[in-house]
Amino acid sequence: MYMEMIFGSLAGFLGGGAAVYFLQRKRRERELKRLYALAEDILNERRISAADTGQETLYGKAAHRLVRVQEMMQGSRDEARRSRDEIQRLISEIAHQMRTPLTNLETYLGFLRETAKKPGMGEISESVRAAEESAGKLHFLVESFIRMSRLEQHIIQIKKEETDILKTVRNALGQIQCRAEDKELEVSADFPRQVSLAHDANWLGEALFNIFDNAVKYSRNKGAIKVSVTENEMFLKIRVRDYGIGIDAGEECQIFRRFYRGRRVTSQEGFGIGLYLAREIVNMHGGFLAVKRREPGVVMEVDLPVDFS
Repeated sequence: MYMEMIFGSLAGFLGGGAAVYFLQRKRRERELKRLYALAEDILNERRISAADTGQETLYGKAAHRLVRVQEMMQGSRDEARRSRDEIQRLISEIAHQMRTPLTNLETYLGFLRETAKKPGMGEISESVRAAEESAGKLHFLVESFIRMSRLEQHIIQIKKEETDILKTVRNALGQIQCRAEDKELEVSADFPRQVSLAHDANWLGEALFNIFDNAVKYSRNKGAIKVSVTENEMFLKIRVRDYGIGIDAGEECQIFRRFYRGRRVTSQEGFGIGLYLAREIVNMHGGFLAVKRREPGVVMEVDLPVDFS
């Protein structure tokens, strides 16, 4: 009888302990799921609730820490955004302030050029030519900064019109023709008879010019550039294949960053702005710009959405 009481008490104790363990385990699982949901909200930049963070439980303490982590992360993001906006504003302001003195410089260089044409002024003429070349680079850089700032601040609006996109492509190709001829490049084009697409001819033309200019710049003399335009049910694709210096593995995304220049770039001039602007403009058209490595060279592909309306 005594032993039965002992075994009964032990069984009751073990049963109660098992029940408590089971209930605690289920509670911990619920708390872990709630903490997981809070972490997901933080990763997805959704504001998490501060409910239950004051409870003296493990979950309450952990939730409180997560709220603090989110507040710190948000503060860092806000500060980074303010710094970025300030830098953009500063670049834009500097570029605008440089426009007037740069215009004056180009005007006076024009006067000097006329003077340098006189007999015996060969040395001065060469100096004027070098100064004009430097002024031209500075002018390009200033205008690029202004366009970049306007795009990033959404000051410029893309105005799409249903027009012949092949005309836009050909106009951009025409702008690089002289440089391509100087390097004796063979530029071939494979276009359909006619393609119409809603786009901003001026801005998309600038993006395409930057892509074509990049292909010419990094092609070797007597090389080749192939341009093709195709269309499927969803996208119009503009492909530019060059056989130049190419890029290293891992640079496929980096070359579209502001001021980035590839690791293989040596003597080629540039500021690392053209492809950045090109991608921004293509993105504003609802499309995307990507690069694929080839040996030698690269393939640039512009994909623009076909309008079904």
